[in-house]
Amino acid sequence: MSRRKGAWIVAIGLAAGLVGGCGIPEHTEVQVDRGRPVSGADQQPDTADQPKKRLEAATPEEFVRNFLKAAAGEFDVGGPTSRRLQDFVTGDQARNVSLAEGEVAVVRVGKVAVDKDDRLRVRVDVQQVGKLNAAGELLAPTEIVTHYDLRLREESGGWRLTKVPGVVLLDVTALENYYTERTVYFWNTDNTALVPDLRWLPNEVPMSRVPTELLAMIEGGPSAWLEGVASPLPKDSKLLINAPLDNGVLTMNWSPSAIDNDAGDFLAQQVAWTVRGLSVRSLQLKINGQVVGPPYDDIQALVLRTRYPVGPQPHAYAIVDGKIRALGEPAGTPAPVPLADPINKGLLWAAFNRTDGGMDAAVVAGGELRVGSVTGDTVVEAVAGTTPKIKPTSPPVWLPRSRTGLVTTAAGLYAFGPGRTVSKPAKALADITAVAAAPDGQRIAVIAGPANDPKLYVMAVSVTQEGAVTLEDPRKVDSSLTNLTAVAWSSETTLSVGGTDENKRLSIVDVTVDGARSTPRIYDAQGPITAIAAFPENTVLGLSTTLLYQADNLAFQAMGSSRQLGRAALDGESATASPDDEHQPTAPFFVY
Repeated sequence: MSRRKGAWIVAIGLAAGLVGGCGIPEHTEVQVDRGRPVSGADQQPDTADQPKKRLEAATPEEFVRNFLKAAAGEFDVGGPTSRRLQDFVTGDQARNVSLAEGEVAVVRVGKVAVDKDDRLRVRVDVQQVGKLNAAGELLAPTEIVTHYDLRLREESGGWRLTKVPGVVLLDVTALENYYTERTVYFWNTDNTALVPDLRWLPNEVPMSRVPTELLAMIEGGPSAWLEGVASPLPKDSKLLINAPLDNGVLTMNWSPSAIDNDAGDFLAQQVAWTVRGLSVRSLQLKINGQVVGPPYDDIQALVLRTRYPVGPQPHAYAIVDGKIRALGEPAGTPAPVPLADPINKGLLWAAFNRTDGGMDAAVVAGGELRVGSVTGDTVVEAVAGTTPKIKPTSPPVWLPRSRTGLVTTAAGLYAFGPGRTVSKPAKALADITAVAAAPDGQRIAVIAGPANDPKLYVMAVSVTQEGAVTLEDPRKVDSSLTNLTAVAWSSETTLSVGGTDENKRLSIVDVTVDGARSTPRIYDAQGPITAIAAFPENTVLGLSTTLLYQADNLAFQAMGSSRQLGRAALDGESATASPDDEHQPTAPFFVY
């Protein structure tokens, strides 16, 4: 069930289900008005900025641009968002700007051209980004429309629209201005990891209601592109009433189905990860209004019960003269080189994967992928060629929490693992030139397509115990760049992508997994970006992003501008080591 259109549902019959009896009563048909403020010390007034109204425009162009942001807010049919939006149109056009369908078309607005002969005719150039629904999901676009023609008339001291599209439009910039990115978490299919799901919550939702809205998103289930790897709550699970946050205690009231087969406190952990950052100190669970067990008094301890595959410090490495060397900075405490000396030679790329008892390695030497592992030690002692032999075209990556990796070749994407024959995953796109794995191990990003027009995609991924990889249907992500060459996950919901910007500069941008937000990171790459390595940000654990990349066969750090990592960055080297020495670090990577 998705978040209710207009965020309203009338509460009925609650008392009847909660009175009497010594056990938890069976689920009663309870519906809740989640749009009302809730009591509690954490309630805050709504002071969020609002989109401009109809009369706040001096020109037809400004009026149209304001109209394209007017739908930003809650999908409250008949409420403030609806009234603001419908004020922009004449009465007979109200049906075309109704929020009753519970979704709006998010577009990237280009030129707004006022007809020079008739200032009441306006053409708007757009690029389709997706469809935003009432659950805060930005779904992939279902149509391709490159422009819309609007007609205006002067009225009541301003303008109104007499012709609008048959779909409600929302300028993508309104998401950044009037919404907050929220991450909602869902368990994977075997309850071993939480899969992050990006949502957009209107800023006008008061803080007193934010926990309720996030829990309603959990109730509604994961986004469509995560189906197959992220699990919804058990069937018939319902959030029965608002979830008040009072003096740091979040109380949530669910139907009995929500904790079916929940011996591991899976619901509590899922909620804890989702509501972090909301001043929640503890959780109290109720089922049909009755308290179940003692409260979870330490929410951070509850968060940490879910093992996260990224360690608290970055350990960065690079390859120098064919050998792996640890980087002393910008990493944390330098770690030993996880490869035995006899095989630490002639390397082009490398990737390492921590396991419960040791380390897995994937290296490219002599143009071929070699894979090995060891248990009970931190040094990989044996690396053998794959069967059949494959020749990578970009650095290999490991899927966290599995002993399976992915690598691109001229013949397509391959999966590999220690002691296993390499194989091609089902549903892999053609012409994949770069691949990156998300920290949760259940999502990947790829660059794929013809050499003159590669595109960025995200895909959900699952791995069997035998190492068989299944990819779900891809979702294309607009990165705002062309000539894409490399990608990495810089946070749970953000990708760092290398390519060429509109001014022909070699750049890296950070883009959300739905393509809604694109933020430049650097404009000054010293050549085509052939690989990106990221230590991903995680706000729950207080981790910030460190981004390294390779260009012109050299290693750089991306921090607003590019900074070459010369020999002085290597662990054990002098701080005065010459940056002009021909034996410089290249192919940087992280070990989590």
